[in-house]
Amino acid sequence: MANFQTHLNVGILVSAAATLSMHAMGLSEPSRMPILFVLGVAGSLLPDIDLKHSKPTSALFNVLGALLAFALTLPLTQRFQPLDLAVIWTTVFFTVRYGVLKVFSSLTVHRGVWHSWLAVAVVSLATTNLAYWLGEPSAERAWTAGLMIGLGYLTHLVLDEFSSVDLFNAKVKRSFGTALKPISLKYPWSTLAMTAVLAGLIATAPPVEGVLERFDLDPRAVLAGLETWMNQGLRWATEHLQEWWPGSNQSFRMPPARG
Repeated sequence: MANFQTHLNVGILVSAAATLSMHAMGLSEPSRMPILFVLGVAGSLLPDIDLKHSKPTSALFNVLGALLAFALTLPLTQRFQPLDLAVIWTTVFFTVRYGVLKVFSSLTVHRGVWHSWLAVAVVSLATTNLAYWLGEPSAERAWTAGLMIGLGYLTHLVLDEFSSVDLFNAKVKRSFGTALKPISLKYPWSTLAMTAVLAGLIATAPPVEGVLERFDLDPRAVLAGLETWMNQGLRWATEHLQEWWPGSNQSFRMPPARG
């Protein structure tokens, strides 16, 4: 696994290049470039939230705790005194920062479902939906935010996978294949839960046609590509199903691939 500083440095370089490219393509005005850059860097650190004691995990739950605390206390400013509001804010913050974090840590395993293509899709779409439904008037801007954090997330997984290959001693470490996988077969229930979340995010996602047109892409061709990608992921999962379900090759058959 690449260390924190490596992930940060590479995340900065990739995010800077992607932000400048989006601006050159007309997908982002100068005023939004710092936001997109920060999202890309944040995405490059985000996969390590499944580590119980990591800087990204602490930072994420600090931010979540503060945001939720403000979201709950601001509507109450006309009903409570400042001291009461301070108590409510502090209670919410510490509940999220330590209570929710503890529950989350107990339910996650490092290099489990959060290190997968599925997680990249979920994090990207979650960012897109949040940006759009919480105040971003432009679907195109919301999608660029999701793309940036997804690119950073994918950069992290690629770095972790590369670190599993020792080029100098010409050998592959045991961790190879655990960072950049379609889904996590080792933890099927977590994979199913995240798949359900992804389905919900897709159903509520903003229109994507504007972004596809900017990239000169045909929406139908993109959907066909996504279908192929999902079929390949399902085929890969089926081939490795015996790791956690013995005898599954006799009870499950993949449909033949389309020409």
